Formats: sequence, structure tokens, C-alpha cells
Amino acid sequence: MNRKMWITSSHRGLVTEGLHQNTMAAYYNSYLNGAEMIEMDARMTADGILVSNHDTEAVGTDPVTGETVKLEVAEHTAEEICALILSDDPRWGAQHVPTLEAVLDLCYRTGMDVNIDMKNAGTYVHEICRLVWNMGMRGHVVYALNGAPLETMQTILQYDPDARFMNLIERYTDDMYAAVPDYPRRFFAYTWDFSEEKIRAIKDKGVMLACISLDENNFAEAVACHPEMCEFPHTSDFAAIEKAYFDKMTI
Repeated sequence: MNRKMWITSSHRGLVTEGLHQNTMAAYYNSYLNGAEMIEMDARMTADGILVSNHDTEAVGTDPVTGETVKLEVAEHTAEEICALILSDDPRWGAQHVPTLEAVLDLCYRTGMDVNIDMKNAGTYVHEICRLVWNMGMRGHVVYALNGAPLETMQTILQYDPDARFMNLIERYTDDMYAAVPDYPRRFFAYTWDFSEEKIRAIKDKGVMLACISLDENNFAEAVACHPEMCEFPHTSDFAAIEKAYFDKMTI
């Protein structure tokens, strides 16, 4: 891979044939293809275990009955949620809902950073931050606040002084800017709108630019905005897209 200045982030991992999004296999596949960061969603089970699942419900095959079931994550134990088979492929094995601990351990071992989407407006921020601390990942996490209040950000900074944050530019408040004197190197504003007006609004605030929802059709447009992060959905083969971009690049 050519040297570049943006962080390549893989949203919910990289899904190829036989893989399911938000699984350890999908996250590891991101690493194998050169991602510097993965994005995942943190939710808590009924017995207080943090797992990686995008929706409030986990959908998979019951290992006992073989039936497809839908379980509310917050209403079932981690054992029940993580037992569901999301995909079973001989190339990757049975895939399950992973715990946040397992995801952080993978990132620690592979050197990837992680973008944790704080679901429920940071309701379990203490539990997330303690786990990040315990797994040696402080300074390697971007916390997607998604509407969480200033108090959530301040709590994160108490645990992780080098934390970075992601939000819509409209959700960053004056109080947040004031709370982090060096916010230009801490705050990512994300957008899928690469218009001159939107990009200027983000850069005029001094924050870092994260271009999201990228594929082969809009990647070159995004790079022309000089983002600090490029985030690809699990359906986009970011390695092939970036390679094609460099192969066509002329000076």
C-alpha cells in the first residue's frame, strides 16, 4: 500500500464471502487488508457485559434448535447473545456476536485503533472506559459521541486523557470546545456530504475531517477534500478501492 496521510477505517469490519459484519472474523479481515482502524458499536447485555452489535437486537441461528431467532441485547445474557451463530463458513468458522473485550484484544494485538460508537448516549460510559483502560487501549480509541452530553466526554477524558472524539459538526458545542484546549487534534467531524460548503464549515472549526460511507464512486471526491480519516462501510473493499486510486494517480 502506498503511503498516505488519512486513517483507513473499516465500518463494522470488512465483509467478503462467508463473513458477517461486526464479527471477529470481519474485524480481522479488515486488519489483513490494511485497515488502521475499525468501527464498532457497544451495547450492554442484561448481565452487564459489553458486546459489539449494531442494532438493539441480535439476529442469528439458535445453536440448539437451528432456528433463526431475534434477541433484544439488553434483555438477554452475554452467553445467550454470543451463542447465536451469525454465519458458519468453512473458511472462517462459526461467527458470533463478539464481546467488546475480545474486539479490544484483537486491536491491541494487531495495532489497529478502534472507533467505538457510544450507543444510548453514553449510558455505560464508565464500563466502556474501564475496559479500554484494562485492555491497554487508552490513546487508541475514537469515541463516537452521537449526541452524548458534555459530561460523557469529560468522563471519558478522566479515564483516557488522549481520547479522540467523533461527532457531527452540528453536535459539537461551545462547552465541548472549551473543555479540550487542544481539540483540533482530538475532534473528528464526520460527513458524507463533500460539498464545498460542508467541508468549509468543518475545517473552519479547526477540527479533523472524517469522510464516511465511501466506495469506488465517491472515494476520489472525498480524498480531494484532504480528510484525516476515510471510513468505508463493510460492503466496500477499501484495499481494492485505495489501490485503484493510486494506480490511476498522476502527478
